[in-house]
Amino acid sequence: MRKHSKARGTVRPGSARPVEDGQTGRSPARRASVRFGILFLLLVSLFTYLASTQIAWKYVHDPLCEWVAWTAVPFLALWGEASSAGSLLNLDGFSVSIVDACDGVLPSYIYLSAVIAFPSRWRDKLWGILLGLPAIFLINLIRVVTLVIVGARWPDLFEGVHIYVWQALVIALSMALWILWAERFARTASRVRA
Repeated sequence: MRKHSKARGTVRPGSARPVEDGQTGRSPARRASVRFGILFLLLVSLFTYLASTQIAWKYVHDPLCEWVAWTAVPFLALWGEASSAGSLLNLDGFSVSIVDACDGVLPSYIYLSAVIAFPSRWRDKLWGILLGLPAIFLINLIRVVTLVIVGARWPDLFEGVHIYVWQALVIALSMALWILWAERFARTASRVRA
């Protein structure tokens, strides 16, 4: 049941603020937040589906896994004898296979979804994509290099660092990168326009 105010129309239950007939009573910020959340989830779902297709395996995951292994070798060579063959990476006899979870695609499409869903100009989104995606792949490369070094030097620590440290760190750094973009580029641009 709604109360009626003589001056302004309907008063929502639990709210002292009158709402004009035909209005939802939601602020533009709340609508933008809901829109962001829904669009973000839809985009993550879409990218998850696309990343699981055979085309993605052939043209994205497999080449990226090989690229990550190949790119890691010069850095690992500073620590010992390093080599790669396809997506297999070796440092002083310790070998790992770079698989789809290690190619940087998952944090990239989560970041990409957040940038696209965020209410900002397309020019700002483009800057977020152009600066953010290479940064995420760099973070992932650092992750792979450090994990292989840990595995070669301290094999007992490898599994813990792999699962508990770096997975959380990649997610945290990717989201920190998005927050940095949103605050520096998107929010600054919206303040300038206002």
